[in-house]
Amino acid sequence: MSAGASIDRTSPPGRSGDDVLGDDAQSWIGLDFAERGDPRRTGTLVPLLILALVAALGVAALRIDLIRTRYALAAANEAEQALMEEQRALIARRRQLRDPTALAVEARERGFLPPGRVFSLPDPGEGTPPPPAVAAGPPRSGSR
Repeated sequence: MSAGASIDRTSPPGRSGDDVLGDDAQSWIGLDFAERGDPRRTGTLVPLLILALVAALGVAALRIDLIRTRYALAAANEAEQALMEEQRALIARRRQLRDPTALAVEARERGFLPPGRVFSLPDPGEGTPPPPAVAAGPPRSGSR
């Protein structure tokens, strides 16, 4: 090649410039697209990119919220299990404290003795007159 010869890089060798978009895959090799204008309009591409970005941010926010909810649910389950274990321990301790045999042993250790004398009092409802009625004022006289 001589220095004065120019190379047409806009079309493949043996083809005209209008026949560049042919079906042959080899026709694109070595083709220079730098001087051609972009056939796509960027005015319609920008809103689509913004819409895709907003949708991606929405999906990311939803995913973060789901992960946060899962962690909160796991923490609540752990707290519930701990409370259930504490409840079981407290129920067992209450039953242990109410055991009559254990109470008798505890009373003996603390120095409690069986009573030396027991007094039996009559039931006030059996055969005794009822106590006098207490009024808020003087008794009424029927001869007014």
